[in-house]
Amino acid sequence: MKIGALVLAAGKASRFGAVKQLLELDGVTLIDRACHTAFAAGCSPVLRVIGGHADEILARCCPAGVETLHHSGWEEGMGSSLAAGVKRLVGLAPDLDAIVILLPDQPAVDAGLLGRIFAALKLPETSIVLCDHGRASGPPALFSARHFGELTALEGDAGAKSVAARHAQQVVKVLAPETVHDMDSPEAWERFIQARATS
Repeated sequence: MKIGALVLAAGKASRFGAVKQLLELDGVTLIDRACHTAFAAGCSPVLRVIGGHADEILARCCPAGVETLHHSGWEEGMGSSLAAGVKRLVGLAPDLDAIVILLPDQPAVDAGLLGRIFAALKLPETSIVLCDHGRASGPPALFSARHFGELTALEGDAGAKSVAARHAQQVVKVLAPETVHDMDSPEAWERFIQARATS
């Protein structure tokens, strides 16, 4: 199964008040960490979509082999950035069987979790896999090729969940408590760092 990875990093992170994508964990930025995780799970190609902090991100080195899309329409919303990313990935690799969507601000996600997600796609009648951390479900999210058209048609703030909602019978959720860590504020980042240090 050929799976491409889309690292969605186009947002401004205005609630955080800093370039969240460039926060470092073990000396590696969060955006690079997501790219490395995708490669470790066997994804190819790996594409990062940037927008709000493009200049700062482009000023840093990028992991070898990673493709970059600077989406000029990032302010239109997540759906617009996601659609642009899927279009580029399919253009790079028309034979993709599926695309996994990753967010840089989920640093606890690793290749092992992605492997479990990929395995779940092989279940009968399954074409979408979401992660469930107990309070909500969402990314990392895996979509089979049958949904690429719908993903590329997204606009505004309507994200991948809107596509999953239309195909509830084909959705499988993988229990992934590590995805509960979402760095939406400096306080959330500090809590994650402290929890990681004591685990």
